Amino acid sequence: MKTNKLAMLCGLALSMAALSACGGSNKKETISVWVGDDSTDFYQEKCNEFIENNPDFPYDIKVSGTDLGTIAGTILQDASAAADIYSVAHDNLGKLAQANNAKPLTDPELIAQIENDNNDSFIRVSKSVVNEKEDYYGAPYISQALFLMYDKRYVSDEQAKTFEGLAEAAKSAGEKVKGVEAVGGDGYNFSFTLLARDNATKTSTLKIYENGSVKDGTFCQGDDEVAFLKWAQRYYADPNGLGFPTDATWPLDVQNHNALSIIGGSWHYNAFADAVGSTNVGLAMIPTFTLTSADAFEDAVEGSVYRGGTFADCKVMMINSNSAGAKYKYEQQIIKYLSSVEIQKQSFAKAYNVPSYKTFMDDLAEIQAAYPNMDPNVSGIASVQGQMAAYGIAQPFVTSKLNNYYYQAGAPDKYKEAVQNKDSSYDTRKIQETLYTMQYIWQNGKEPVEIPEDLPVENTRQ
Repeated sequence: MKTNKLAMLCGLALSMAALSACGGSNKKETISVWVGDDSTDFYQEKCNEFIENNPDFPYDIKVSGTDLGTIAGTILQDASAAADIYSVAHDNLGKLAQANNAKPLTDPELIAQIENDNNDSFIRVSKSVVNEKEDYYGAPYISQALFLMYDKRYVSDEQAKTFEGLAEAAKSAGEKVKGVEAVGGDGYNFSFTLLARDNATKTSTLKIYENGSVKDGTFCQGDDEVAFLKWAQRYYADPNGLGFPTDATWPLDVQNHNALSIIGGSWHYNAFADAVGSTNVGLAMIPTFTLTSADAFEDAVEGSVYRGGTFADCKVMMINSNSAGAKYKYEQQIIKYLSSVEIQKQSFAKAYNVPSYKTFMDDLAEIQAAYPNMDPNVSGIASVQGQMAAYGIAQPFVTSKLNNYYYQAGAPDKYKEAVQNKDSSYDTRKIQETLYTMQYIWQNGKEPVEIPEDLPVENTRQ
């Protein structure tokens, strides 16, 4: 029996030694990273290279793909189920930070990189205030903006420059064909009229929480905004003008030639290309429109030319609030690497993510030359996004409250109802009342009980 016990102990020791030799007892912990579904392979490859080039790095890195459009809601429900490092659109940063679902960035080199590489608007939206203390919570690494995608079989490059040209092309294509569709009626996908700017000066009277101010930084009752809404009503009423499909139905409209173009983002490109064929895709800035006597109001005079505007945003990498100890430090090293200018360039060339760093447009030709096999439409998307940035603002929702006030408290529905004008009751006064109501909602999170006789009102904050 003693011999058998000794044999068993020796066998157990040998088995443990074998497991150790295979890495069983020395296996590293893993840092998990969430990126967009289309970028998983690229970022896993970069993380593998990072570990190979940093043999003393004490963690493995596992990259997984997710839907960046909806993931913030999942994290808010249960951060413990989320990755150690996760990616979101920047307008979710404030709500995640203030819900204690994220940790601030503290690495001095990472903070310096954020401040050196990004424009002022992206730097501003990378921060949030938690417990009266402002910190960086996200590192920008991808940019996005809305632009025009059109079917070149029906729309010429010249026609794509103006909304009037799109309507002209649609009229030639069929009696009920829409010149352009917004891919949704919400406050983001349909924002090009609200955010429109003078084509020459790139300015407008619109202010949405400028400098984080609800009271003094918010105004949407300017003469130009009244004229924009009047123009949008007229363009929507045109059988060949603007259409409002759903996110699910616009590809069918395009495929069936019931709509000739869309205003969307790079994430809509594949569906549009599938609908019309990649060789038939035209890309352009959001078009211009010219006010007629029917649209003009006060200082927004007949003949004025405006260009549809956009939110020019970024996606950021954030750290889960569940991170602790040494892992927290190493997670910031990974973010610093993945959001660096060099990796952003490679991400554009290989995964078609448009970079967020401020000098990207200066580097575009160099990247194209270095990667000649890139889809030319990808370079086109980058180019029009870069041009639209001059007519855009970053979504200024540095807190969850402001995000909800803008999107969830009813203002987008008020605006869309005015554009559709189904009962033909929206005269100039009612348009002014709509804009007053929207501003009131943005500033107070609810509709006003009554509307003043004299409009506009500079401040509706209660």
